Amino acid sequence: MSYFTEILAESSDGFRALDVDVRDASDLDSLVDMMQAAGAEDGESVAVIEHEDEWFGLVRVCDNNEVKVFLSDLRAVELSPFAEIFADFLDAQPDAYEAEPEEEFGLEEDETADDDDDDDEDVAMLEFDADAEWAGDAEIYADRGVLAADLIEQVEKYRSDPARVVAHVGETVGFADQLEAAR
Repeated sequence: MSYFTEILAESSDGFRALDVDVRDASDLDSLVDMMQAAGAEDGESVAVIEHEDEWFGLVRVCDNNEVKVFLSDLRAVELSPFAEIFADFLDAQPDAYEAEPEEEFGLEEDETADDDDDDDEDVAMLEFDADAEWAGDAEIYADRGVLAADLIEQVEKYRSDPARVVAHVGETVGFADQLEAAR
């Protein structure tokens, strides 16, 4: 099984592949620095890392320099040569996700919830299948049409085909053609 990595930057003309090797990054900060240095100043960039039939990772640097990361399988990342880049995420709890409010996450409210619960809690913990091993921000592209619930559903449904999930995200966000050309 092989790895595929690519960094794409968005500009007014759409996404374009950058001549940057993800493998040169020693940690997430250095990867983000590489993405920002090579990318367009008026757009954002995304790093895609895939391990054939096993896992994928997306690192998004938004135009406001906010960094978002999503990993489809923590255990596989932990055993990969990219573990150092994602070291901060390896201790995450992959079976829980914080969302605010629940409607934005794409899930219905729990009808069995007690009405006397503390109203002070603004963040709801949403439990997913115990087999879920993803980590990071499932809302990585929620602002661009990939809802967190949809992304997680895709990850669970196509666990052995990470390229299919990345293609789904790329089609929605607008980088699928450039990513496919880079393959």
